[in-house]
Amino acid sequence: MPPNSILPDTTGSTAPASGSTFWRDQWKQQRLALLESRKGEGNSFWNDKKAVRSHFIRDLNEWREFAEARIAGMRIKDGSRVLDIGAGTGTLSVPLAAHGCDVTAVEPSPVMGDALLEYQKDQKTRGITLIRKRWEDVTLEELGEPYDAVIASYSLMVTDIGDAIAKIQQCCGGTAHIFWFLTQPLWAQVNAGVWKQIHGTEFCGEPTADCLWQVLYETGIYANLAVEPGCDPAIYPAIEDAVNEFHGRMNCTTPGQDEILREYFSRTLAKSEKGYYVNGRALGAHLWWEAKEQQSRINKNGKR
Repeated sequence: MPPNSILPDTTGSTAPASGSTFWRDQWKQQRLALLESRKGEGNSFWNDKKAVRSHFIRDLNEWREFAEARIAGMRIKDGSRVLDIGAGTGTLSVPLAAHGCDVTAVEPSPVMGDALLEYQKDQKTRGITLIRKRWEDVTLEELGEPYDAVIASYSLMVTDIGDAIAKIQQCCGGTAHIFWFLTQPLWAQVNAGVWKQIHGTEFCGEPTADCLWQVLYETGIYANLAVEPGCDPAIYPAIEDAVNEFHGRMNCTTPGQDEILREYFSRTLAKSEKGYYVNGRALGAHLWWEAKEQQSRINKNGKR
């Protein structure tokens, strides 16, 4: 949330004002500011085979225990019909398919989508339907019948969060689950620490889960929220590997900017037996709700 935001007066209120978009607008403003600050980066990181292989594919088996715990926590029954939005390399989609679930995965990155199908083939699970589009571009007709569970795990990198949530609500016949940043992720903490020195402006991070909960509340959805640990930090064999990754993440174009990164990481990275890592702490949030139950109440109250 941008500093010095003026919050709406909800004193004594028991329901959001009909038509209110304050928090939706706050989300949009911060996402636009973030996109502006990262202009030129595009989707290069997610379409970089080396980066994807380094950060995701090599750890898929290590993440299997984490994925199983998350699936159990969401109480998704074997054989359920599941939609995984922004499925990435299949961290959740493939284990769900292994449980006999009928999984549809939405993933726009060609590299990530190919990695998901490779992971699925390697694990010999039932087939996964892959929609190679952004969530904003997916139609309800493509999705078909409502899903027993809809998941968006750290993937709603959208400008209009209201539209994204409305589509989730429309295609969900059971529980909806959104995992998002409760505090700034470690990569954003790095950017905030050195962005101004490189670009001369302050870095604007992601809108966080408190804002997302308020967006849901404005929509008429009263979501549950549980705090969870953020992802473990990436391990870099050498400081230069961190420089190479953040060269793209931070839109560096000159040797001087790389040198600033190199000096910053030399001062701030911690070291373990496995290599170097960002010495910080991040928390996530799991927001979930029963879509039909919430929609019934929304309709009863005359809200959208």
